[in-house]
Amino acid sequence: MSVLPAAVVLGWGCLAVLTLAMAGILRQLRELQAEVAQLGAPPWRAATGRRVLKLAGTEPLMLLVLDPGCSFCDAVHEPFTRLAGEHPGARFEVLSPRARWADTPNIRCRVDPGLVTELDLPWAPALLHVGADGTVLAGQPVVAPERLDEQIAGLLNATMHQQGAS
Repeated sequence: MSVLPAAVVLGWGCLAVLTLAMAGILRQLRELQAEVAQLGAPPWRAATGRRVLKLAGTEPLMLLVLDPGCSFCDAVHEPFTRLAGEHPGARFEVLSPRARWADTPNIRCRVDPGLVTELDLPWAPALLHVGADGTVLAGQPVVAPERLDEQIAGLLNATMHQQGAS
């Protein structure tokens, strides 16, 4: 066989191998997309507006929901405990599924995996404003420890305005 026909056969052979490889990669990509869709997070049930009797009390509540697997939660916990005394008229509590923050000074720490599951929050740490009757008035993820005071004030003010408007 001469050089030119051998080069053409080799070129077509390489093209066939590349085509099969690309088809295999595309098939694997489609399978992976289907698996990711099946494993996706369950749809989030909005906590806002829900009444959670376990959270009812004599005053409105600022609830910090922490996850023991979240390293950012450690950074948020300490500033939250310091801010508890700066907002009179509101209870401050920490909620976690495990006892990692159970020795929190000056504020109540709830260790209740069932309550964390019931709230079904898509982020951690989460900050919730709960009315005295246990109704979740507002909630949001904590963005930064330095902005925690701003977030708390914003939640308290927003719900005060909403209650004043109704």
